[in-house]
Amino acid sequence: MAESYYRTISGKQYDNELLEIAEKATKRSKAPIGKNVAKTLFDAIKDGGDYTDVEKRTVKYIRDNFQFSPEADEYLRSEIRKWAAKISVPAAKKKSQSKSSTKSKSSRTQKTSINVDESESSYMEIYDAREESSYEVAPTPEYNELVALNKFQITPKQNQFGKYILIGLIVLFFLVLIFFGVRSCNRNTQSNISNQGSESSQSQEMNSRSLERVNLQTGNVSSQFDSQSKAIRYINDLQIRFIKQSMATEDLAADKIATLAEALKTYPSIKVRVKGHTCFIGEMDENKILSDERAKFIYDELIKNGVNQSQLDYRGFGETAEIDTNQTESGRIKNRRVDFTVLSVNPK
Repeated sequence: MAESYYRTISGKQYDNELLEIAEKATKRSKAPIGKNVAKTLFDAIKDGGDYTDVEKRTVKYIRDNFQFSPEADEYLRSEIRKWAAKISVPAAKKKSQSKSSTKSKSSRTQKTSINVDESESSYMEIYDAREESSYEVAPTPEYNELVALNKFQITPKQNQFGKYILIGLIVLFFLVLIFFGVRSCNRNTQSNISNQGSESSQSQEMNSRSLERVNLQTGNVSSQFDSQSKAIRYINDLQIRFIKQSMATEDLAADKIATLAEALKTYPSIKVRVKGHTCFIGEMDENKILSDERAKFIYDELIKNGVNQSQLDYRGFGETAEIDTNQTESGRIKNRRVDFTVLSVNPK
């Protein structure tokens, strides 16, 4: 049975059904894969009731090796992301109950038993990273509470009594804080009014400094691309890191931009979207502005390196498209980035 579900390519297993859908679509027409085929792919993924590691790997393989129209690409990503959000909570509950009960699984969910190299997911699209993290981690309050009860042998009544004491202490603390705050405000009202203007100007100065561009030196081209497919793969995998809450880039940014510009100039039929991202530190609106500025910065640097403006567009996604957890510093470093997506390849 396993051979009918999987296909082995270069020693790795892929979903045979999804590959056949993409292959049949491209045999019928040389045009990019359209929205109807994207719907068929999504229905096949959803049919198993879970988004398995093999399916994630297959979707990445299809997007790397088959050309999608922008509409089809956006549809597939958004539908998988919304569907994965709906099944994430049931997946967490299943994990917590696996020791006490054994349930039969469908033929497609059995694919999760396949071992997947973790390094493959580092360049997954944003919806891949989100769905994987929501499946492997059970972040619901109910699950965390069960873990705490089992670990410390706390009964529900004891836990509830402790919550009441903690809430009371918090309320008392805030009452004291408010009392002294009101006294301080009444005593310093006039001085606060006089200093309001200077504080506002200082705040604006800090915001402007965080968006101030850093001049980049001329980079060196590190790779030459003898085929268009290799150039496309490099573009889709490329990431440029940024320093927290700023426009400062990693040391290798200039070389990466020079190499990317060389690929786009060599293959002028490729059109690319430059996408800016942040970690979740800071306000959501401010992060959206910062991500826009990061994307525009790289966009402008590519044009300075000789790339035709018609080959580029840019967009900021703020903190909404993380590729790693925001709960660790290493994860936040990965999320503060600009990456790239090939939108289309125009025929000559």
